[in-house]
Amino acid sequence: MFNNWINNFSKPSQNADEHNHKDLQKASAQLLLEVARADFHINDEERAQVIEAISRTTAMTAEELNELVADAEQHANTSISYHEHIRLINDSFTREQKITLIEQLWQVAYADQNLDRYEEAFIRKIADLIYVKHRDFIQAKLRVQPPG
Repeated sequence: MFNNWINNFSKPSQNADEHNHKDLQKASAQLLLEVARADFHINDEERAQVIEAISRTTAMTAEELNELVADAEQHANTSISYHEHIRLINDSFTREQKITLIEQLWQVAYADQNLDRYEEAFIRKIADLIYVKHRDFIQAKLRVQPPG
């Protein structure tokens, strides 16, 4: 009986998992928006790519996606650091999920058909902070790079 109580107490609640999942979605959305903002201008193509990237990795309605992006954008306007997002991603994402995030960042950067040096620098910084190997960083870039 005591062991059952310990086991139940030590299990994370479904609410905690759901809360963590929402935090991860918000963290990813904010990083995607930050790469779009890196060149000091977010255009419609970049905003659409942010929404598309999030929609591919989660089952959210269009309304929920727009709400998440609006919330992330508001937080990005007032935030002075993305350390909390990096910590959450490092604690929760697998290697493959981190590489997928880097690919999504590249997709947002290329959405306007113009890779700005600040966008590339931001993605490189995030890749380093979430411990994505340089080889994986480059391969992710090449996978999503438009032809030409």
